[in-house]
Amino acid sequence: MIARLKRAGAVAVGLLLLAVAVSLSYRAYVRHEVAGAQAIRSPDGIDSLEAVRIGGLDQWIHVRGEHTKNPVLLFLHGGPGVAFIGLARMFQTPWEKHFTIVQWDQRGAGKTYARNDRELQRRTMNVRQMQQDTLDMANYLRGRFKRDKILVVGGSWGSVLGLWLAHEHPEVVAAYVGVGQVVDLGLNGKTAYEDALAVARTRGLDDAVRELEGLRPYPDSGNLRKGSVAQKWQAELLGPPPGGPQFLNIPRLLSTLLTAPEYSLHDVYGFTRGQLFSLELMVPQVNEVNLTTLGSAFRVPVYFFHGRFDPYTRPALIEAYARTVTAPRHELVWFERSGHFPFYEEQQMFTDELVRRLRPAAEAF
Repeated sequence: MIARLKRAGAVAVGLLLLAVAVSLSYRAYVRHEVAGAQAIRSPDGIDSLEAVRIGGLDQWIHVRGEHTKNPVLLFLHGGPGVAFIGLARMFQTPWEKHFTIVQWDQRGAGKTYARNDRELQRRTMNVRQMQQDTLDMANYLRGRFKRDKILVVGGSWGSVLGLWLAHEHPEVVAAYVGVGQVVDLGLNGKTAYEDALAVARTRGLDDAVRELEGLRPYPDSGNLRKGSVAQKWQAELLGPPPGGPQFLNIPRLLSTLLTAPEYSLHDVYGFTRGQLFSLELMVPQVNEVNLTTLGSAFRVPVYFFHGRFDPYTRPALIEAYARTVTAPRHELVWFERSGHFPFYEEQQMFTDELVRRLRPAAEAF
């Protein structure tokens, strides 16, 4: 009997190891295929994955573009902590004909989180340091590519860093695009919450009303559970109509990450763990951010690309803020079928608008 159990255990272990080996082999095959499919083949193109020493950390960037003479565009991902190096192929490829795109896994996110000391990152995760990292990264890119200025696109949390950079350091920014632009984080959270609750009441959705009302007081700085519940209902009640592309499709996101040539399995772990790490440390600080204190006069072109159905950064708030902005050129561009991720939800329009507005701004630099 004991001998049989031992044999059965050995068979089970053998099958498990075989399954792991097959899975890893399949992952390696798919990553190879993805790398081939997205290879930059132009003779003057660039595809460079590397660490840059910024703010005492090796911070990872992925630089891609078909022509290195194209304008340099720094994309600032959201979160905090939602790194995009492993996800960019979902939407970025059409931009690479027109720009040299820099995806950057910020402090506490993705490859940067995975490849650096956790305690050092914990001690240095704050809004001011993240702003300084952004300025340092912009200056690094200016020097590396010999440009007076670069283009900057900031999405969600990245729009906090991007708008700050455009206002405070116009010497490094040729033009700025805010996507799902955040201005007053506290007001933003309160407005999205109240809008979702109002829709739930209007539709007679008792479960939603009960769950949302149970979150009061809201927003509650640092309470990630409350934030998660509120955002679940905001997405369902305020987001785009069903049937369109959904960026936050978890199985697809995980599949994209697991087959990303840029990410090892350790980096995939860094992506998932880094989000929670960043949110735990940054949410209490981020909820205090109010960029209206910077003033609304900009010395560089400023554009806001906003989804009409954005459930998290409410359209009425960006519309009100955009009316106060003065800049050499500025415009609020609506994406009528989009929520929080118009670069994915309306890809062709986003690419067209990006090229039409940013290429001319970069020509002088």
